Amino acid sequence: MYQISVVNRTSCIADREIHRVVRAINRQISEDFEPYWAFGGRLRVEGPAGPDSELAQLKELRGDAILYILDSAAHNDVLGYHDQNLAGIPFGFVYLDLCKSVGDEWSTTLSHEALELIGDPQCNLLVQGPDPADTNRTVYHFFEMCDAVQAQSYVIDGVTVSDFVLPHYFTPEEEAGLRNDFCATDLKSFGVSSGGYIGFFDPEKGDYRQYFAHDELAQRRLNAKAGGLGRVVRRSSMQNEPASRKSQLAGRFAATAANGATVSTLPGDPIRHVVVLMMENRSFDHMLGALQVSNPDIDGVDPQNPGVNLDAKKDNAPHKQTPMAAQFVSNDFKVPHEFENVTRQIADGMAHFVDEFRSLNQNAQTGEIDQVMAYFKDGDLPALHTLAKSFTVCDRWFSSMPGPTWPNRFFVHTGTSLGDVLMPDGVIDTVRMFFGRYSQRTIYDELSDKGISWKIYHGGVPQSIVLSHLKRRYFTSSFQEMDAFFDDCKGPESAFPAYSFIEPRYFDGVLGGENDQHSPAGVVAGEQLIADVYNAIRANQALWESTLLVITYDEHGGFYDHVVPPATVAPDENTDNYAFNQLGVRVPAVLVSPWVAKGVDHTLYDHTSVLRYVCEKWGLPAICRRTVLAAGEYQSGTFVSAISQAKLRTDTPERISAPAPSSLMARKQMEAPSTFHDAQTALVSYAELVRQERERTMGRLAPTRPALAIKGNGKKAPVPVSERAKAIETWFAQEKGSARPAIIAAPISVPPDISMSMPGKKVTSGGQHKRSLKAKGRTGTSRSGRS
Repeated sequence: MYQISVVNRTSCIADREIHRVVRAINRQISEDFEPYWAFGGRLRVEGPAGPDSELAQLKELRGDAILYILDSAAHNDVLGYHDQNLAGIPFGFVYLDLCKSVGDEWSTTLSHEALELIGDPQCNLLVQGPDPADTNRTVYHFFEMCDAVQAQSYVIDGVTVSDFVLPHYFTPEEEAGLRNDFCATDLKSFGVSSGGYIGFFDPEKGDYRQYFAHDELAQRRLNAKAGGLGRVVRRSSMQNEPASRKSQLAGRFAATAANGATVSTLPGDPIRHVVVLMMENRSFDHMLGALQVSNPDIDGVDPQNPGVNLDAKKDNAPHKQTPMAAQFVSNDFKVPHEFENVTRQIADGMAHFVDEFRSLNQNAQTGEIDQVMAYFKDGDLPALHTLAKSFTVCDRWFSSMPGPTWPNRFFVHTGTSLGDVLMPDGVIDTVRMFFGRYSQRTIYDELSDKGISWKIYHGGVPQSIVLSHLKRRYFTSSFQEMDAFFDDCKGPESAFPAYSFIEPRYFDGVLGGENDQHSPAGVVAGEQLIADVYNAIRANQALWESTLLVITYDEHGGFYDHVVPPATVAPDENTDNYAFNQLGVRVPAVLVSPWVAKGVDHTLYDHTSVLRYVCEKWGLPAICRRTVLAAGEYQSGTFVSAISQAKLRTDTPERISAPAPSSLMARKQMEAPSTFHDAQTALVSYAELVRQERERTMGRLAPTRPALAIKGNGKKAPVPVSERAKAIETWFAQEKGSARPAIIAAPISVPPDISMSMPGKKVTSGGQHKRSLKAKGRTGTSRSGRS
């Protein structure tokens, strides 16, 4: 049987979704296509090639042909026939951005390409028929399966698949009662349906020609495919290309300056290093709102007209925005920011932050509730406020979805949360994550593919390793503790990574105190981190003059902001749980560089703006729908316009300071909660699974189970999460070669030998099990390059 390998090289489609679509297409081939044509084939999903694979080898191919699913038609890996061991192998591509631009489902395009690849070895010939434009003349039509009806589709098991022609289509005479395509449209023999086309060879003129339906749909599709997204894809064999051209086509080098530092492909962009520091759980008004008094251009808090929420449980008592934010929120109260909380908070014009706080804290007093509405006075946050006053404040930067930490952090790394809107809940969720729940490609994969350097610096256990593509990179030099960041800042500018992401410390442990600013942790330690990062970059003049530092927060953490989040477009097809058509609450964001102005940027940003800037800057493929032109008014903003200084600024602070902890703050830090919140517990449990896998991979004995504490009644209790956190943090540091104190016990929170994949959480659910004709289409390129 003819076998087609399907390889997922996208950043936004989960492998489980690929499998679902492939099952539907295989059913289409066996039940619909093969009974008419008497030949068929099968699709099977292969493992992704990965960022380190060689295009000349492509080990994922195990069939007779190959279909790639790619984010963009401008992808550098789109090459035509592959050389060496894959020379001459039939191939096809599905481009997500091109599908989106013409309103196609990518599954329809995959179906179309599969049917044509199956047909090629069976019927790769020319058939005599009439010239569509002049039926009195005879030309030779290419034996294609779907081009004539490429704007038609139908549904199998909830998956949209391509219409295709039947054998009768390739007959010169019409016969009553016989249909020419599977969906039984009004297609004529050797004709085209709306939006479709056919290719043929004209023997008189000796050239290949195409005939398109004379309608708006066909013209729109033709315009998009002819270069609306960047370039026409090459289709000739690479075997005859010189080595230098092969290298260029493969995109295996990045433009470099004389000193070896990666340079931008954006005209006039002087930035060679991008550093992103993402803190935790604070809203814009809460952290930067007070600066409106000193700079009225900032859309912050107006003291004369502050935001107000009413307490429905207390006779609609008003709670106004006041400059009385506390350094620490009481450990006894939880500030809600889960998906359901946030959707209610932002309803009715941001009217229910107090109600949501009250729903979780029934006994809270007025002063405690006021903290949800409170904001820091100008100068309370000397590090963040100094940078905001000295550089560019982004007062339209929103979290990527209305929800909690982890889904929003996935957006800054990958442009999608694969439809998840909730935090992990317990052991089952942790196991589900460990075994590939988040298998999407990351921005780091794209950078690696292009040979662009990157590192993730962290304060102990990085949350980003929850992503499968990053978990397997953790024990490489791409992940470093913060000490390495400060050392790298002291080294040569050319040796500093082109892209860096900094993760703060998410919990107290042997390596230091929590500094992510996640409530109830205080803001002081996070202020120190912000100051330290800035000061380290600023101290190296060459590095400073070539760096953009982006400081932002993953989500609002339940603290009030007065700006209603605007509409957006879903990043991918994973919309069963939520439509992803509205951004989350506004968060603090500051662009820091000698190449940005002192002032305010009102551009609409969300976390995918980081991805858009990086991808456009270094010529990487688009990573999600929000970053492409097809998103229209919902396209995420880019920093290009903000980096517009005519010359290097010389008036930037040489050093900034953070507030010194008072004795009260120090005491409160000592009184940090002994119980971990869900995100911390899940991260510890996940890290323990990583250790377990590492021990097995290295051929060591499996780690021992945790020692159990003895309670007064003689019963055993599990080791507290705080102790497990210290143990796993120490092991991580030692495994990476850092000199850290040893801890004997190494607890494991889940049983060994678990090898299951758990289904994702559902907020809402639904299914579709039907077949119906739809006027939809497909956009791809098959082996012949004619579709």
